[in-house]
Amino acid sequence: MNTETEFRPSSFLATKGAMIEPVYRAFRDWDLSESQAENIKRIRETNSVGGPSNGWLKDFGKILFRRFDVATRDQTIVLAAQLGWHISDWTPLLLWHISQSDPLLFHFIGEWLFSLQEEGVVVITSLAAREHLQEHLAAGTTDDAPIWSDSNLSSSANGLLRTAADFSLLQGHRNKEFTSYRLPELSFMYMLHALMDREQNTRKLIDAADWRVFLLRPEDVENELLRLHQFGKLRFERAGSFLELTLPFDAAEDFVRGQAA
Repeated sequence: MNTETEFRPSSFLATKGAMIEPVYRAFRDWDLSESQAENIKRIRETNSVGGPSNGWLKDFGKILFRRFDVATRDQTIVLAAQLGWHISDWTPLLLWHISQSDPLLFHFIGEWLFSLQEEGVVVITSLAAREHLQEHLAAGTTDDAPIWSDSNLSSSANGLLRTAADFSLLQGHRNKEFTSYRLPELSFMYMLHALMDREQNTRKLIDAADWRVFLLRPEDVENELLRLHQFGKLRFERAGSFLELTLPFDAAEDFVRGQAA
């Protein structure tokens, strides 16, 4: 996660959630030769994603505008949808990509929920989520930042909990509990390629905070690398502090194209 991100915490994004299946459908039919604005205009006009109302389609378009930069940063997940990746393998890619443009979501899962899991907390209540959200926002408040109302705090906290459940990190209705989540192998391999594109260093890749949105620690990442090495999916050497990782493709986009269904 880029801590210098220009994006601010958004109650709109928090309450609307990830909209996993509509985004997947939108990206399957996305025309990469056209602009993001043109694609969103067509989605609103044709309702190709099966939205229930014009108001919903308007909000959905806003979410696509605010969460994604399909021309650059997020083009690979559009390609994955179009090349036939199963939605169960594609969904974790979506979580990581939206966490890059949504600092509140990244903090909520990658810092708060991650720390609760490390502490051995079992049950997460809506009240606890609301109180933490209020403290987090207060700590980062600037003079020109809007003050969130009580209803905004409550709906945003519930929305963030629901989003974590949508990505199978939590389960339950009124109160939530951690699941025994396992990042699918194909999704894990994508993350390796995407983070290597950025970090160009094995140690930095393993220690990247990005893994925490999947509630993974560096040692979890290393263990999975060793497993994949044993099965010949990649090459990972570890000797003391020396680490070397060789991936099957040179870039994340190449990996996505190489997994076309």
